[in-house]
Amino acid sequence: MPTKNENLKKNGCFNNNYENVFANIFSAAPFFDKQDIVQVKYEMLRAASNNEGSITEIADAFGFSRKSYYQANTAYNAGGLYGLIPKKTGPQKAHKLNTEVQKFIESYLVTHKNAKAKEITAAVASEMNVQIHPRTIYRYLKKN
Repeated sequence: MPTKNENLKKNGCFNNNYENVFANIFSAAPFFDKQDIVQVKYEMLRAASNNEGSITEIADAFGFSRKSYYQANTAYNAGGLYGLIPKKTGPQKAHKLNTEVQKFIESYLVTHKNAKAKEITAAVASEMNVQIHPRTIYRYLKKN
């Protein structure tokens, strides 16, 4: 069974900056975990709502900047605790590998059965004027 920290890392909720959390509440009881980013953000917002110091002091004690405090506050007001869960950054899917490119790759493979990803990349670039990394094409071929 995975440990709590393994689950936090797997779900993107591990606080890589936990060494900079100095708020007293995290030494008060084992329930409070500096490595749980959602809990740290929530406790930071709670401390601010209880006027336990200035926003700058509170953010610093919890290992965040003022800007990060305001971002967390906005996220919490919009989505509750769920809003405090870090979101995956970057593209969520292969945005260059659209249906048209996929059809081109499939038709190219009909006439070039043993084509490698680099060769297909060059063909896509010359025929469709789309730059796709060979690794993206390799993953697509492997999946299909």
